[in-house]
Amino acid sequence: MLAPQIEFSNREERMEFIQERFNCKSPSCGGCGSCSLPDGVPATEYFADYIDGKVEFVKLASKIWE
Repeated sequence: MLAPQIEFSNREERMEFIQERFNCKSPSCGGCGSCSLPDGVPATEYFADYIDGKVEFVKLASKIWE
């Protein structure tokens, strides 16, 4: 699933995307990355600016792999 663009989505849709994309699958870890966010920050906090419609998902996500 692609991240909804801010211009074409509402806060609830963006929150749902983050919660689905970064849902911890423990103990059957498939390497989703939700445990690897910088400084152990929960995805909803790390992507708060995206959820609030301030910064696109790709901009924030790209910082994870810098």
